[in-house]
Amino acid sequence: MTAKNQQFSFSELQLLMRGKWAGYHGSVGIIQHKIGKQVGCQGCGGEDRFSFQKDYPETGRWFCRQGGDPTGGDGFALLHHIYGWTPQQQLQSVADYLGLSKIDDKEKKALRLTAEKQAKELQAAIAKKDEQARRDSNVLTMLENLIDEIRHRQYLQHQAVRFNGGYIAEPTIDEVTTAQELNAAILEAYAHKRGVDYV
Repeated sequence: MTAKNQQFSFSELQLLMRGKWAGYHGSVGIIQHKIGKQVGCQGCGGEDRFSFQKDYPETGRWFCRQGGDPTGGDGFALLHHIYGWTPQQQLQSVADYLGLSKIDDKEKKALRLTAEKQAKELQAAIAKKDEQARRDSNVLTMLENLIDEIRHRQYLQHQAVRFNGGYIAEPTIDEVTTAQELNAAILEAYAHKRGVDYV
């Protein structure tokens, strides 16, 4: 890699390589297997110690039990595990595959901006997913709480019928409050999907 291309960091090249790892690894002689299938490792042998992880196409991620000393990593780390390449050799090879060794400073800047944009979009997507998970968790928690309150009221109703000839057990303050909290959690989790602000 030239001095110019050494300015690309691992994180920048990782973003530019999303979706390209299988093709690149194949081009440098790394045998491709079905995602998740356990096979022998080109780097350290064995019969079923190595596998590509679910996100391998995007990140190059892999795992190897390595005879009881597990290891793994991204697409760059695999180059070291199998071939013993140094970080400089890894960057050189990936940059060559992407055609970065022949670009000028202007093109390099444009690619770096693209990588930065992709990084921000990826971080935003992760944050959005985490936020939705939080909302879903809130809905489930409130729902479970409401179910507990309703069951408690039903128990009181059953006891009243059994011992006092029966009366209608009205929802308790706690049950009403829990129902309101569930309603708010549902609105927070779903109303925004229609572009409607929740209250």
